[in-house]
Amino acid sequence: MNINWQRLIGGVLLSFIPLFSFVFLVSGSQSYLLSEKKQSEEDALLANISVASNVGGDSQVNEEIKDNVEISDTGEEIQKNNLDEVQVKEPELKSALSIETNLLDEQKIIFEKSSNLILPIASLTKLMTAVVSFDNYDLSESVTVSKEADSQSSMKIDLKEGDTFSIAEVLHIMLVESSNKAAYALSEKIGEEDFVFLMNKKASQIGLKNTYFSDPTGLSSSNVSTTEDLAALATYILSNYPDIAQMTIAKNYALDNFGEIKNTNNLLSEFSEIVLGKTGFTNSANGCLLVALFNPENSNYTINVVLGADDRFLEMRKLINSESTIDNNNNN
Repeated sequence: MNINWQRLIGGVLLSFIPLFSFVFLVSGSQSYLLSEKKQSEEDALLANISVASNVGGDSQVNEEIKDNVEISDTGEEIQKNNLDEVQVKEPELKSALSIETNLLDEQKIIFEKSSNLILPIASLTKLMTAVVSFDNYDLSESVTVSKEADSQSSMKIDLKEGDTFSIAEVLHIMLVESSNKAAYALSEKIGEEDFVFLMNKKASQIGLKNTYFSDPTGLSSSNVSTTEDLAALATYILSNYPDIAQMTIAKNYALDNFGEIKNTNNLLSEFSEIVLGKTGFTNSANGCLLVALFNPENSNYTINVVLGADDRFLEMRKLINSESTIDNNNNN
């Protein structure tokens, strides 16, 4: 039988065409899928890099953020609010008040925003804790930190169970570093419930009509007041408790067997005129800040309070700088 080899070879080759087409199609699909997968992985990686550059990467701005964190009243790390250039959004606040007073019978409102709005005040509470402590304790007496006091939200350097210091020393720790453990330890000297009762009684006595305390630390959102009431409290402290005011403006405070702490009020290094100050921050209260400045030219005080601020230090700078502008205009 004669075999037509040309036709045979041609038929065999034709039979492989569908197989080659199938293999090519499968191979192409796999390449496409791998390409898509690789692209997706690259997109995800780029997205992660983008996020990291904003909140946790190695850019210069991020390094500034890393270097500018502080411990909040709840013991959490929060970004300091003195880096205006890295603000993501325009800062806001719920209430603010700035007054000029001679601490006696003269008072002038410089700026006011919702000054009667009742809001959580976080660690501004500790100003009243200090007042009640001064009223009821001998500052040379000692206080020992209990297990319950030690369980309060901690700061970077803080008291621990069994520590024993004088009440004056514990007051410094509370007012300089805003230690919750220190505030609670002070209240335990006469019992927390009785201590808080005295805080509210004092608030009533000095005319704070919209102020209520539920603990000595300010951790509870039930500790509430208004910028108007807090300005009145600051006036009362400046008039009657100069030692408390002095404690609040110590930039640093060191004790043997404890360490050195730094004041939570960043503005102390910027404004030498500050004579009273207290910071506050919790998630419910947001940023809170009270600052009083003395004007030697007229012997008056300017008391500034901000509550519910995204950037408490920036908002306070606005108040202080606007006051300087007003003073300069008045002098010209």
